[in-house]
Amino acid sequence: MSLDATMQADLTSLLPELVIGGFAVLVLLFDALAPGLKRLWLPLSAAVVAGVGFWLPRPGWAHPSSFGGFLEWSPVTLALAEIVLLSAALALLASQAYLRRERLGTGEYAALLLWCTVGMLFLVRAAELLTLFLALELLSFCLYALAAYHRRLAMATEAGLKYFLMGAFVSSFVLLGIALLYGETGTTKLQQVADALSSGGGVGVVVVLGFLLIVCGFAFKMSLVPFHAWSPDTYQGAPSPFVAFLSVAPKAASALVLVRVLTAIGTAQVGHDWPQLIALLSVLSMLGGNLLALVQKDIKRMLAYSGIAHMGYLLIPLVTVGTDSLPPLLVYLLAYALMNAGAFAIVALLYARPGEQHLISELSGWGYRFPFLGVCLTVSMLSLAGIPPTLGFLGKYLVFFHAIQHGHLALALVGIAASIVGVVYYLRVVYVLYMKPEVAAPSGLLLDVWGRLAVLAAAAGTLVLGIWPSALLDWLERAV
Repeated sequence: MSLDATMQADLTSLLPELVIGGFAVLVLLFDALAPGLKRLWLPLSAAVVAGVGFWLPRPGWAHPSSFGGFLEWSPVTLALAEIVLLSAALALLASQAYLRRERLGTGEYAALLLWCTVGMLFLVRAAELLTLFLALELLSFCLYALAAYHRRLAMATEAGLKYFLMGAFVSSFVLLGIALLYGETGTTKLQQVADALSSGGGVGVVVVLGFLLIVCGFAFKMSLVPFHAWSPDTYQGAPSPFVAFLSVAPKAASALVLVRVLTAIGTAQVGHDWPQLIALLSVLSMLGGNLLALVQKDIKRMLAYSGIAHMGYLLIPLVTVGTDSLPPLLVYLLAYALMNAGAFAIVALLYARPGEQHLISELSGWGYRFPFLGVCLTVSMLSLAGIPPTLGFLGKYLVFFHAIQHGHLALALVGIAASIVGVVYYLRVVYVLYMKPEVAAPSGLLLDVWGRLAVLAAAAGTLVLGIWPSALLDWLERAV
């Protein structure tokens, strides 16, 4: 391949990121020049993200590897990219009513969320450690700004500040881990790191420390215990539609990074004890997340702690990481993206006082007042609880079945017991919606068509893919 052909192929592989990032620049430009069109930016941004998502599966448009092996496109990275784009589109649609109600700018919000999506696409595709770190920083800066986007609220400022301080600290962990691995292996490409370790290269203690620091960094992004302390306060103070994105997309991208890191360390002579570490993180997250969520009265904090538990379930297939770990991982991430984004989108529509608590008790009787939103929230809660026929049930079934297949029956039983605890607080929301008399009439709500569309897409996807999963399983078979 000639130099010109190589450059053309490399640039072609960047088309999704260039389209989304370029549109973010246009949004900022036209938001300043034509402020009267501000209501168009979020729907148009969602349309661009959805268009890129529909276009990505077209075969043959990009080479599997680009920029000297620093970035890659594979069926698995494509599947994760689709989940990230789905989360971004749902969050953009759900944000319109919130930003109008709170009189916040839409142009900067849309641009930041689009650039964050670009960073996550790079993170999903990164096959080299420094590229991975740059992608992590790009998306993190945007996440920090969006967490504190409601600048008139002290709670939002606190949420952004806590997330920024802890995130910056963890970024130094990741960078130090990369430096240690480079010093021991002489390369930052993950495949070459794995090859060097499999041939006996590197000092064992230094290699373990390097990988441990990187795992800690992405365990923070996934809100795993004991790296979870930031998530409840950040979720509560950040704009609810943005939390629909924050609670899903970074975790999906970080899960694939963990797969690559654990695959690399598995080739080393010091890699035999890592399954026990992943199992410990999984158990702590499942039990800690569910028990803490059980006592919450604020629905956003409840969903924050339940998200910690769900990341614990997600770690179960990574205890014995391999090709067969990917189907349960991808199904669970897709289910989590739909049900959690749908839940936070409904919270954004039903709670009109972002500076105050989002009490579950305020939903009393609202299942009858808002029948459409009540049904969709019920579907999200049932899916989060893992109750059939939702997609959440299929995800948990595949995760636990994978554990049993690989001889981790005790881990599967812990997961099942933790799920039973989760059923209690998820069904409590449904009980309050329909079985409790209304205690307060809603005021100041803005139920726009875009928010309803996001909620409908999430709930319909959760039910349809749960009842007829054949298309999803065929997609997974092609991806793996």
